[in-house]
Amino acid sequence: MSACARAITVLALFCGCFSDGGAELTQTVGSLDPATQTSTTTTGTTITTGEPTSTGEPGTTTTTTGDALTDTTAPPLCPGEMQCSPGEVMDVGDLCDECGRVRRTCQDDCLWGADECVEDPSSCAYWYLDDPGQGWQRVALPQPPPEHAPAAPANAAFDLQAHDQLVILTADTYHVLRHSDQTWTASGPLSELFPDLPGPLLQSYAVYSADTDDYAVYAVGNPQAWIYVLEPGSWQGQFAEVGNCCDSFTPLVNPGDPSTVRDLWIDLAAPYPWTGGQYYGPCIDDLFNLGSYAGWVTATDVFVQDIGWCFQMVAQSPLAGFAPFTAPGAPPGQRIGGAALLGERFYVFAGE
Repeated sequence: MSACARAITVLALFCGCFSDGGAELTQTVGSLDPATQTSTTTTGTTITTGEPTSTGEPGTTTTTTGDALTDTTAPPLCPGEMQCSPGEVMDVGDLCDECGRVRRTCQDDCLWGADECVEDPSSCAYWYLDDPGQGWQRVALPQPPPEHAPAAPANAAFDLQAHDQLVILTADTYHVLRHSDQTWTASGPLSELFPDLPGPLLQSYAVYSADTDDYAVYAVGNPQAWIYVLEPGSWQGQFAEVGNCCDSFTPLVNPGDPSTVRDLWIDLAAPYPWTGGQYYGPCIDDLFNLGSYAGWVTATDVFVQDIGWCFQMVAQSPLAGFAPFTAPGAPPGQRIGGAALLGERFYVFAGE
């Protein structure tokens, strides 16, 4: 096990915790181009795609009189040219803010109505950021959703960086996203990933050990964190130990109740200059330059924890002022459910 991984493991145990499926639709608000429309289905409503086309013609109805059946011609359904059937819904294919899809509804005169932004949580599956200068990319689930994609809000997420995967956790399930091609590859009950988890999971993160080629996965609760060992290719964790949460909080830098923290991520390489500065370390009785850190995010703030020296919270920033979230298209704080950093890509998965 590397020295860094050992230090973090000791942190979680003794110093607190810091603490296929189909193609993606990645899009921001743009032109309403029917050529890019996608197909969706909702209960009780017909949803169509493509150029508006005629979906019916005046036909005949059958009237029963006694034992005889008589065909009679029905009057036209619409006064003029038919573009659609009344009540039919078209998914235009564009996304709209905050978490919606652009749709049109067929009116009683069989003409398409104006475009409307209809809220649809599946249109905000997750966001990712490669370069703050280029902004966030929002990813919507294709319709119908891929087999292994989450159907419920995310509670937490962690990365398996050495194996190109992220794991997204809901209240009852886990879901695996392959980083390289954004494909959902596996899913299952949370009880398989974390057997006999004794309490609600609030946040999660993972630390890779190159020596043993496995991960220490931390299921962070309150006031404890449960540590599981997860081997690559297996989605059944083995319980290892329990630690405390959250001794890293200080009187001056403190998220308060851990349940207010949406999730946390660790950055051992600090690829972007999101954090920095010099801080006093009580464990070394000296100043140090912040390097590796953990970010704890609430709906309104980001709390930064040093994980290279004394493993304590050292800084707090409003979410809107923390560099990644100042980039265009950043996810709203109230939508953050899980966060993870894989390489130089920062992910946020939608919660509630």
